Amino acid sequence: MILVVGHKNPDSDSICGALVAAELLKARGLEAKAVRQGEINRETQHILETAGMDQPEFCDSVAGKKVWLVDYTDVAQAPDDINDAEILGIVDHHRLGDVMTVNPLEAWIWPVGCTCTILFNLFKMEQAEITRPHALLMMSAILSDTVGFASPTCTDKDKEAVQQLAEIAGVEDLDSFIKDLLIAKTNIEGLSAAELVEKDLKAYPFNGRDVVVGQVELATLEQVDGMIEALEQDLERRCQQDGLAFAAVMLTDITTANTRLLYKGEWAEKLVKHEVDGILMMAETLSRKKQGWPWLQAELV
Repeated sequence: MILVVGHKNPDSDSICGALVAAELLKARGLEAKAVRQGEINRETQHILETAGMDQPEFCDSVAGKKVWLVDYTDVAQAPDDINDAEILGIVDHHRLGDVMTVNPLEAWIWPVGCTCTILFNLFKMEQAEITRPHALLMMSAILSDTVGFASPTCTDKDKEAVQQLAEIAGVEDLDSFIKDLLIAKTNIEGLSAAELVEKDLKAYPFNGRDVVVGQVELATLEQVDGMIEALEQDLERRCQQDGLAFAAVMLTDITTANTRLLYKGEWAEKLVKHEVDGILMMAETLSRKKQGWPWLQAELV
């Protein structure tokens, strides 16, 4: 049995990608099962309900197992015992991380907006059938990761994939589909500061230290009015408890592409020069992968 596992603090691409990749392996005649490393968010729940699919079962240990990694190649985002597993495959759309393997493996890493775009093309290459539920999973993940095609990470391959998947899924009004998805994506009602930071938090090794950068996508920054102090306190707590050199969360208004960055840690002083009236705003910044994290790496050196 091959376990197909997305990253910690899973987003929609990580969950949908794991389910779809497992289906691709099954189409090859292999035994495979999608699993998750954390709780699914509200957007992903919306997607699963729309597709009529159950969420993968929780799994935080893969020691002695055969695994495929979906939507990451960084050890910090993998199960803690990943070094005791055999990695057979990787599908990802990020930079190449620090995962190491003993044996040769199958790896598909493309510079596109979403892992599910790669998986869609793999289904086509292998002439494997795409069912309506899996078409809905893939198109939803692509639209989520590219913020309805608005993100700078979006490519023509992503747009072409959604167009073809929408036909398979029978989605005629794509604008309404995107609107419903983004409403679910930006719903933070009732979430605590800690839950918001954890919502889409990724860990990165950098200059010999550990760094975490989260992102909360919002319809308006006013949604977090009154929570800024609590969010900053949570970032400080993570730095102290986990020995982090830097912890940040991007509060991103997806309608204006403006991001407010909250940050704490030993390296925080390196960014103070960019503040205006005590606030650091990142104009025209939607993507953590292509904009936020590359900028932070340059500033934190």
